[in-house]
Parts: sequence; C-alpha cells; structure tokens
Amino acid sequence: MAGTAFGDFSVLVIEDEAFTRMVLAKMLSTLGFRAVHQAQDGESGLAAVRTHAPDAVICDVEMAPMDGLGFLKALRASDDARHKELPVVFMTNRVDEGRVAEARGLGADTFLVKPATPDALRQTLGERLG
Repeated sequence: MAGTAFGDFSVLVIEDEAFTRMVLAKMLSTLGFRAVHQAQDGESGLAAVRTHAPDAVICDVEMAPMDGLGFLKALRASDDARHKELPVVFMTNRVDEGRVAEARGLGADTFLVKPATPDALRQTLGERLG
C-alpha cells in the first residue's frame, strides 16, 4: 500500500514515552495518514477513541496507570459496536508469550516489536486497513 493510500484514514498512537510517541506520530504522518492522534496511556487513549474515532490504534503494552491490555479490554467492552472491530496493533520491547496470548484473547490484531520501522508500520496497517 503506497503512503498516499492512507490518506482516507486516521490513527491513534497510545504510548507513554513522549519521544517514542512523537517519532511514531511523525512516521505515520509521513506515511500519509489523514490525521494522527496521540495519547499517553490507556485512559487517555479511551477518551481519544471516543473523541476522534480513529480507523486504527497503535498501542504500547507497558504503560501506567492503564496499560495496553487494560485499554483493549475496556475498548472491546464498550457499547459502541465500532470499538469491537477497531484494529489494535500492540507495540512492545519484548515478546512475552503469556501477554501475547492474553492480548489475542482480548481481540488484539497483531504485535510489532519496538522500535517500529516505517516499512513495518506500512505493511501492518495496510493489512488491517486495506
């Protein structure tokens, strides 16, 4: 999927590390997303989903006070049917098979290992939004 093909879509980045969040947002903007929204933890991520209605979410796993799994659990439990199908891509520094299984059970779409590259983001989001 070419970078400009993302022009019809918006994405939400949920990441507690400000620098990583900024780098991800810049990469996603460069890929051509119509809008890139940002949140610093799961709680603010839920508010951003309600406010901005993104087409996809990229979410860190390890955050406080609400981590990525807490975000996903609350998102999928929402009364809004769109939240049950919203693509959620988790990012993590390390792959913990137990956490991966738990996330998949909650409806996570896939995992990317940090640091994410523009090509990995393009491919992963292209598969989810294409």
